[in-house]
Amino acid sequence: MDVFTLKILAIICMVLDHVATNIPGMPVWFHWFGKLASPIFFYFIVEGFFYTRSKTKYMGRLFGFSILMIGVDLIFNIHNNIFLSLGTSILLLTIIEYTKNSKKYIIGIPIAIIAGLLGAFTEASLFGVGMTLIFYFFREKKIAMSTVYILFSLLITGTISIVMQGNAYEQLFINDPQWMMIFSIIPILLYNGKRGVNNKFTKYLFYIFYPAHLIIICTIAKFIA
Repeated sequence: MDVFTLKILAIICMVLDHVATNIPGMPVWFHWFGKLASPIFFYFIVEGFFYTRSKTKYMGRLFGFSILMIGVDLIFNIHNNIFLSLGTSILLLTIIEYTKNSKKYIIGIPIAIIAGLLGAFTEASLFGVGMTLIFYFFREKKIAMSTVYILFSLLITGTISIVMQGNAYEQLFINDPQWMMIFSIIPILLYNGKRGVNNKFTKYLFYIFYPAHLIIICTIAKFIA
């Protein structure tokens, strides 16, 4: 599967999740498939970090759209802002790369920790920070990446849900099926390294689609309510 195909898959899953979140009466499996989206986006954020011509412009674009989403929130009362999580991930990776290249560990490590903590307070929370680090450090070791990612998915999502809520079935399958993110590793491993359809439209597709689809979904939800 190429970049374009995987991003379209992630977008479809994301739409299902947001529809189920904002519109009552949607099938619970919308959320199940919805949890596949975020890991795919974070995987390609890491890939984009290695392939982009300008990391500064890449990070600036993400933070720029995160500011746009703050405006969308003020107008439409939409609290989602994945751009802030993705931008913080690029910031974290930039600091890690600088620290590795400059050998200034005394300065770099504390700053990287601060960036990680900042990322934990964005929409993707610790999940985003964890996925970023896993996909970055194990990028060339697919078996190790898959193993660590699966353990991360199970331990962080499943165990916490069971311990905190008690009712394992209801919590994991209905209330918070976040553990379904484990299955994102399948399409990620099917990635063939090719870009697929690649032009200015596809480059900015997600940036435009993300706020647009949230505005449409939340507007429909308000009419239904």
